[in-house]
Amino acid sequence: MLADNNTPFAAIGFEHRHRSGTNMVVISVRGTFDLTIDGKLQLAERQALVLSDVFDGRPHTTPLIRASDLIPFKPFADVTVLADAHAPNSKPARNWNVGIAVGQIKHTLRVHAPRAWAWDRDGWVGGWRLKYIEKGTTRTPIDYRFAFGGLLNGDPQGKEDQRNPIGRGAMAKGISIKRDEMFPAAQIECPKTPLSDPHQELEPEGFGPVPPWSKWRLRYVGTCDDQWQKMLAPRPPHDFQYQFHQVAHPKLILPSYLIADDAIELVGLTPGGGKLVFKLPDITPWASFDFIDGRQVRARLHCDGLHIDLRQGPPWRVDLTWRAWMPSCPQFWKINLHQSTFAKAAHLPHSDEEGLREAQS
Repeated sequence: MLADNNTPFAAIGFEHRHRSGTNMVVISVRGTFDLTIDGKLQLAERQALVLSDVFDGRPHTTPLIRASDLIPFKPFADVTVLADAHAPNSKPARNWNVGIAVGQIKHTLRVHAPRAWAWDRDGWVGGWRLKYIEKGTTRTPIDYRFAFGGLLNGDPQGKEDQRNPIGRGAMAKGISIKRDEMFPAAQIECPKTPLSDPHQELEPEGFGPVPPWSKWRLRYVGTCDDQWQKMLAPRPPHDFQYQFHQVAHPKLILPSYLIADDAIELVGLTPGGGKLVFKLPDITPWASFDFIDGRQVRARLHCDGLHIDLRQGPPWRVDLTWRAWMPSCPQFWKINLHQSTFAKAAHLPHSDEEGLREAQS
């Protein structure tokens, strides 16, 4: 299906089924770059697709670290970051802020040294108190295992937070819990809603990709009932929404696609806890869809993903993903992939949820 790839990136053409029943021809591209300590992006030697979701271990007990490229369409752009939070000036601290900014979108987290709920007797009453296990730390993983979520502590029914099943939950209400134990508390939170009560339920926070069984994504999957199973499967339900394919934390799903020269600012996510700023390259892949009857349709690919991995390096890893699709037919033949600057490709049609649309003048 993908005949010629005239870009340095990894790419694949594949067929999919639209929720309307239309056959889709999809082109998906992943470009990998090395990010240097001075904020420069350089083409990485190894370029490779991600053909299935990759986890840090067992899928349901560890975080998603790479999302599959075999996605037909995303209506918005995802920003994901795999990183540790580094204390300012590498000095041990109990807590500090880290953040990401992409254009006008900013997302800040408060991270903490290891802490737990411990029973503290105060006079005749006593109660659960939030205590630091260590005096301070220079590094906290930005990892959903350290965010709010998971099981309610002490709940015999095993109630689980479906937004982040692998996180650290609240204390169950009305249940007797052994007071000689300590229960790990979330180390990642929103600065505006700090953890202060053992029964408090927080929004799970993080920068990494979100697995498909998270409640954040499942709300878009549509009605998968017996009628769907009998009449439509494996085609998506009629009420399926393509936001299901957005893999970023809800606060890091951008309202539009990424474009050339978008500025990215990372704070507290590299050794020393400083700031790292870089710009996206002025690269826009475009595709020609060829048919055996001589027709040819050209389309610009959307940049629908920025995926940053700061866990090892420098240099660090930055992946950009691009995508386009159009309805297929028996006359469809092949796809040829090219690249240009954003300005030169801006006049080409582009994909939305229903197919190709002409560029706005």
